[in-house]
Amino acid sequence: MENRIDITGVDLVVFVKKVYELSVPQGLGMLHFKEGRLSDEEAKEIVGRGYISMDYVHGRACKMKVFKKDEKLYIPDRWYDHTDYQLNELLETVMPGVKNYNLKNEHSPACNCRDCQKERGYKA
Repeated sequence: MENRIDITGVDLVVFVKKVYELSVPQGLGMLHFKEGRLSDEEAKEIVGRGYISMDYVHGRACKMKVFKKDEKLYIPDRWYDHTDYQLNELLETVMPGVKNYNLKNEHSPACNCRDCQKERGYKA
């Protein structure tokens, strides 16, 4: 099992909005891409499902799941198609002052993170 990060107690609306902000369109998601930020209402709708599983949202490859175990909420310690830097930025937004994740900020030639997409000319 992959390692996980405890996010119990975070504001899930803020969490969902930041996941969306840090994600970019890719693949066929480009056909559904919507510029701008996720509204509070859209974020509340995602949170209100009773679980959070964000694959593609308005064309952006969010690739984030929140899972529950023993009354606690967790996310994976690796964020698919995102860098460790982006995961750390997400965590700092929802859990200010918590900086114990030892993340590396690695990119590969096939990286589709926001920063690498910007270098290729995509607008997010």
